[in-house]
Amino acid sequence: MNEVKRLRLQSQIFRHVVRYYQKMSGAGLNVQIPVDAINTTQSSNPFELASIEDITDAVHDYATFTRCELSSDASFARIFVNIWGSPHEQDRTLKEIRKHIHGMRSSIAKHIRMRVIPNLDIVKDDSFEKSRAVEKHLS
Repeated sequence: MNEVKRLRLQSQIFRHVVRYYQKMSGAGLNVQIPVDAINTTQSSNPFELASIEDITDAVHDYATFTRCELSSDASFARIFVNIWGSPHEQDRTLKEIRKHIHGMRSSIAKHIRMRVIPNLDIVKDDSFEKSRAVEKHLS
């Protein structure tokens, strides 16, 4: 398989995995920011005056799929996901995402014409935490 075809399949697989998870999880972001953290007299936008800690503490079970890596023979796909929350919440959310792997593979089989449907591996993406640690050391 040439590189262009592999990248196209990789993109299609990523799209179908994300769509399937959004559909199955009812992915609507319901963020409840504490009222005392917001001063509404100055602005009508509640996120403008809230600190980033208030927002991240209020977000639970929020997962962002960041990228997909497809093997050269297209038999294995690794999906990277960034999850907000405490380490315990991250592990719980990752387990919940992994429960949907069978359905994700079925969705890929229905919509993408491939000889072999790849085995999916959902991996926690730590690149944001690593970049934050590097930034702390640099400043």
